[in-house]
Amino acid sequence: MWIHRNKLLFRELNDWKNIKTVQTTTSVDVQTEMNVIKWKKPSPGRIKYNIDAAFPSNNNRIGLGICIRDETGAFIRAKTEWVEPKCEVHVGEALGFLSALRWVHELNLGPVDFELDSKLVVDSFRHHRKDFTEFGAIIQHCKVLFSSFYVNSSVEFVRRQSNEVAHALATAAPSLASVQILVDIPNCIEHILINDML
Repeated sequence: MWIHRNKLLFRELNDWKNIKTVQTTTSVDVQTEMNVIKWKKPSPGRIKYNIDAAFPSNNNRIGLGICIRDETGAFIRAKTEWVEPKCEVHVGEALGFLSALRWVHELNLGPVDFELDSKLVVDSFRHHRKDFTEFGAIIQHCKVLFSSFYVNSSVEFVRRQSNEVAHALATAAPSLASVQILVDIPNCIEHILINDML
């Protein structure tokens, strides 16, 4: 009886230990994942542009959002605009990138890191395949602008969680005037900017 009770106690302790190990590992994995997908400041001397498109279900517009931040993570400027009619998601994301490339060239701010959460747009931009679709024509235009005006600049794919500011701007864009250049931090992204700085 005493041996049986000790075996049960040992089994329960072992089960408890295994549960704790799983909980600790899961907690570390979740924390690591959160750290991996957090927005990161650009390198010293560089400017970061986050770009996104949103496709609201309640109208026929595509919202585009662009946010510019400096090497400290401080807000410089943002732009929202919308286009219509709706198109395929990858085409809308490419239009957002094209809009950013045009606008940034006008601002002449130096080496730029462009970040988008559309892997298809970034991959298509980096490859040299011929694409005779509307999407391919937009990407080709992006390549021409980039090679003409963006020395020492980069185009990177990031997860949506790292691109929340641009997504919030894109989501708000269809309800605003056609094009808005924002020099003050808009309410829709203030809390995100604060969280990104923590």
